[in-house]
Amino acid sequence: MALRVGYIGLGNIGLPMAERLLRPELNLTVFDMAEAAAANFQGKARIAENAADVGASADLIGICVRDDADVEQVVTALLTRMRSGLIAIHSTVRPATVLELAARAKVHGVTVIDAAVTGGADGARNGRLTCMVGGDPAALDQARPLLSAYCSNIVHAGATGQGMTLKIVNNLVTYVELLGAVEAYRLAAAAGLDPARLSEVMTDNGNLTPSMRAYVGFRANGPAQIGTDLFVATQTALATLAEKDLALAIDLAADCGLAVPLGDATARLFRDAVTRI
Repeated sequence: MALRVGYIGLGNIGLPMAERLLRPELNLTVFDMAEAAAANFQGKARIAENAADVGASADLIGICVRDDADVEQVVTALLTRMRSGLIAIHSTVRPATVLELAARAKVHGVTVIDAAVTGGADGARNGRLTCMVGGDPAALDQARPLLSAYCSNIVHAGATGQGMTLKIVNNLVTYVELLGAVEAYRLAAAAGLDPARLSEVMTDNGNLTPSMRAYVGFRANGPAQIGTDLFVATQTALATLAEKDLALAIDLAADCGLAVPLGDATARLFRDAVTRI
C-alpha cells in the first residue's frame, strides 16, 4: 500500500521538491495558495482544496512556505484534521517557532520536526539537497521516506530546533561570502583585471565554491541573457530573502548574548551591492 504523503508550498524550491514525491510507492497530495502552481500536478497527484485538506489526506507532510507567520498558519490548519503523523518544516524560520509548533502538535498526537534544506532549486530537481534535521532520532526515521525523495544528505543536528539553528548559521556564512564575491569581482573589473583569472585562483584555493561559481556566472551573464530589468528583479528578490535570513541570524545571536557585526554589516549592505549592475 502506498504511503500517504503531502506537500504544501510549491514555489521555486518547493515545486521541484514535491515533484520528487511523484513515485509509485507514495500517494501524494499537494496544496499551494497559487492555483497555477498546484496545476503542475493536475493528473499526477491529488490537489487539495486547502492546507487542512492535506492534513486529512497524508501521514507525512513537508512544508516549504515563506516565513514564520506562514508556517504557523499552515501547521494550525493541518492540526485541525491530523491526529497522527509527522510534519517536516523545510521553511527557514526561528527555532522558537518550531519548538512552539512541536509542542502544540504533540497535543494532537502529531510530530513536528525542523528539516531545513540547502542546495537550491537544481539540488531539489536532482534529489541532491542537504537536509538539516532537528528532532528525536525516531522522528527522523519516520520522516526518511519523505526526506530521502529529495535529499541526498540528511544531517541530524540534534534536538528539535537545532536543524533550523544549523541552517541559520550556515546562511550567515553564505550571505557574507556572496557579498564578498560581489565586491571582489567589481573591484577586479574596475582595476582592469580579467575576472576569469580571479575565478581561476579562487577555484584553486577553495574560495569559489560550486554555488558561488554559479552565482558569479549569473551576475556576469544574466543582464545580457535575461535583460537588465529581469536581472535586477531577481537580485531584488535575493536581497529580500537575504535580509529575512540575516535577521534570523542576528536575532539568534542576540538570544545567545553574542554580537555578529559582520552579519549586521552584510544585512545593511547586501541589497545595494547585489542590485547594482
